[in-house]
Amino acid sequence: MKYEDAMAIKQDFYEISEPTADDEFLFTEALGELIEMTKDPKNMAELAWFYCGRKRFDLEQKYLEMAAECGYGPAFEELGYMYYYGQNGDKDYAKAFECYRKGAEPDRYGNQGSLWCKFKIADMYRYGCHVAQDEAKYRELIEEAYEAVKNPIYLNEPFPEIAYRLAGIRADQGETEEAITLLRRGKRFMAERLSYDVFWGNLEVMGRIVRKMYRLTPFDADEADFYDLFHLTQTPGVYSFTRNRCTTLLIVSGEGEDRAIECEGRFYRDFADFCAKATVDGRKVTELYDEFYDVGEV
Repeated sequence: MKYEDAMAIKQDFYEISEPTADDEFLFTEALGELIEMTKDPKNMAELAWFYCGRKRFDLEQKYLEMAAECGYGPAFEELGYMYYYGQNGDKDYAKAFECYRKGAEPDRYGNQGSLWCKFKIADMYRYGCHVAQDEAKYRELIEEAYEAVKNPIYLNEPFPEIAYRLAGIRADQGETEEAITLLRRGKRFMAERLSYDVFWGNLEVMGRIVRKMYRLTPFDADEADFYDLFHLTQTPGVYSFTRNRCTTLLIVSGEGEDRAIECEGRFYRDFADFCAKATVDGRKVTELYDEFYDVGEV
């Protein structure tokens, strides 16, 4: 495969709304060829991210390690997550901390140091993972990270993740209103990110933000939006949202691991699973979130 052909396949892949197995095969083949031809760690990390989205963590780790060997900062970031959560085997906090440390530093490719790595280092101090537990250090690092990200420009900045943590700090300090404001800002930002990237990790963070918010402030049905269903669907019942006068019902049944959501004859494990898979008029519900209204319990 020629370089020009591989680049064309790679670029065209991102224009396909619902890629087939053949599309994905061509994409991975094209990236593999580009890696062989260019040795560019950006291509290695790009292929790793593709496999992450499909939960092929063995292949994700393979290509991340290739990129890390080149000293590519973002690869250390992703490897840190893999070791921290044990995505491809057992958790290894020592390796996670080392990867986060390297990822937080500037690299020779122009990356200035990852805020994702910096707040995960803070988490490790909070929970005593590999390092001694140190709540004061955790709070110091989160305050510093928030100062660096408080006016985000790009959707891949970890604003909601850091705002969520700072909200917890503010709530502990008795500054409830500031905590709620941080959570609302994080929620709006994450909703925008989800409209472009329905990554399971983004959905998990959104769920945490919404549930924490309603532990601090009463739920207001008049102000409810689509993502408030993360809060509502924790309880069995019938919930709805409307778009263009067409109402969709979510029937929540069961408790704990037996909980399920039924919608128009299809079943989902939970609301995050619904967000990841459900469509309205051929479009993902996360793309349409700001067009939904009258969200609430039936």
